[in-house]
Amino acid sequence: MVEVETRSGESNFLFIRGIGAVEIRSDNDTLGMQSMFYSPELDRNVLSLDKLKLQGYTVRKSGDTCKIFPMFSSPVVNSVNDVNGLTKEEELGLKEKQRMIELSAVNEEYKENFLNSYFETLNVSNDEPDWSLMIIRAMEFHNFAECKSLLDMIDDKEFVFKYKHELEGKFEEMVT
Repeated sequence: MVEVETRSGESNFLFIRGIGAVEIRSDNDTLGMQSMFYSPELDRNVLSLDKLKLQGYTVRKSGDTCKIFPMFSSPVVNSVNDVNGLTKEEELGLKEKQRMIELSAVNEEYKENFLNSYFETLNVSNDEPDWSLMIIRAMEFHNFAECKSLLDMIDDKEFVFKYKHELEGKFEEMVT
């Protein structure tokens, strides 16, 4: 499992289903990268510049494009199997994909158990009233001091994480 923070400051949990090698093709260049995470919940390919640098890659940015250089350049040998027409990497990829499909039930159970234990650690109890939630819901905005009190609440990261949806609604109400 890996936590990804978005530009909006919202944290998303993504579950990694596998780790493997990928090839990135650009123009006439092919770059083989090891230890890449596979997460089916992601709808796009994501590269972390920090992680690339930790693995010894050099990244040069120019405008809205970048070029990735390995520390030690070596050509990618990718022979094609005459029987099935696949390269070694494609064969390994298909085997890994099949293994991930077979493990999907196990992964879903792990994901459910993890999320249940995570939410149990939030210490939300139905027996006691949540005074913070009651305060947020009772807030009204008639003057600047009342608006400032909401802004003061969102200074605390853990508080915002716990009451994100309630605070979003109150913030919209305040702006309106």
